[in-house]
Amino acid sequence: MRKFCKLLMLGCLLILFVTNTAYSAQKEVLLKTTSTWDKSEYKTLKIKKPEVTVLKIVIGKGESLALHKHNLVNIAYVKQGTLTVISDKNDKITIKEGEVLPELIGKYHYGKNTGDKPVELIVFYIGEKGTPLSVNKK
Repeated sequence: MRKFCKLLMLGCLLILFVTNTAYSAQKEVLLKTTSTWDKSEYKTLKIKKPEVTVLKIVIGKGESLALHKHNLVNIAYVKQGTLTVISDKNDKITIKEGEVLPELIGKYHYGKNTGDKPVELIVFYIGEKGTPLSVNKK
């Protein structure tokens, strides 16, 4: 009986330890969407050979990226700074540190650092293996 009580107490302590440490992590949904920032709905994705790429992009103060488009899904997380994204139709959105942007697909646009420090982005791309991450307008 003593052995059983010791095992029961040990089991309870183990459960308390596991439950207290297992739930110490915090989570926050940064983005859950079915469309890009201009409200274009994602179409059914048929990817035969998926490839995921994650880039860190730094845009200096006052600098802009080239006019370009993406032919795959990509999501940008702003780790630092303020970025304004402008489409070729002159639609604009500004995102700041800690915010997430579901990028346009198949539409030309560019990003401009509109803040007072470099913009640091972490960008996640998901598409067919070998698809270019972006295509500059000529």
